[in-house]
Amino acid sequence: MHKDLEILGISFAVCGIVFSFFGIFFRLTDPIRRKNKSELLLCLSSAAMLWHVFMYLMVMTGHILQFPQLYNKGIPFYYLVAPSAYFATYFCLFPQKKLRLADWPHLLPFALALIDIVPYALANIQAKQKLLQLVVNDMQEGFSHSYGFIDQKWHYVVKFILAFGYLMAQWRLLYLPQEQSSQVEKKRKRYMFFFTACYSPHLLLQGSVLLSMWFNMEQSSHIIRDAKQVIWVSVFYLTFSMWMFFSAKTPTWKLSLPRLWIHK
Repeated sequence: MHKDLEILGISFAVCGIVFSFFGIFFRLTDPIRRKNKSELLLCLSSAAMLWHVFMYLMVMTGHILQFPQLYNKGIPFYYLVAPSAYFATYFCLFPQKKLRLADWPHLLPFALALIDIVPYALANIQAKQKLLQLVVNDMQEGFSHSYGFIDQKWHYVVKFILAFGYLMAQWRLLYLPQEQSSQVEKKRKRYMFFFTACYSPHLLLQGSVLLSMWFNMEQSSHIIRDAKQVIWVSVFYLTFSMWMFFSAKTPTWKLSLPRLWIHK
């Protein structure tokens, strides 16, 4: 029974990866969407989430042992999920706004995490395979290994705290009064409302799993592999990915997306 539930959860996650991939692909190949900074940030956030889910499946199934170079590489990009989602919402609702110099510090966690993955990147292949064998057998090792400048479990804690803050700010944007209340603004707000509504449960459920692990570190490997947890996380990710796919197929004229980066 447990094995069947695990396979079901993995199947949902794989379907989510496929939907998300094509949602990103259709946006980047659309001549209007690919020149819109809100849509590009949406693709960045979704791509980082896709890689996170993909690497989780690689570790859970043991396939990461064949590709040791891939492990740990996504940590910096996971820090971009929440700020990219926030700024995608911001620029969609307020398309006349531009990035300011004061906005660049949002990339600081990404930069620090980029430095933190250097020790693993420099390790020899035998050391990487030895570590990954431990991680596959006991996923708790992924939070306690020494290939980094900081305790690895803090990545998960800091990332969730930052993501929760960005999520609250993102919901606040949706309820800020806009300068005009035309049909165009209403369409954009509805578009980002559905995005935020599909994105929030996946993030919050990840947070609940993190808290369970934090307060019960001895059972963290069991918690992260629990079939019911895998199913719920996968279902919420699949829901978000389906929104990414189907919203990418919506004609741009229905969304009234501005051509922000088109220069005549």
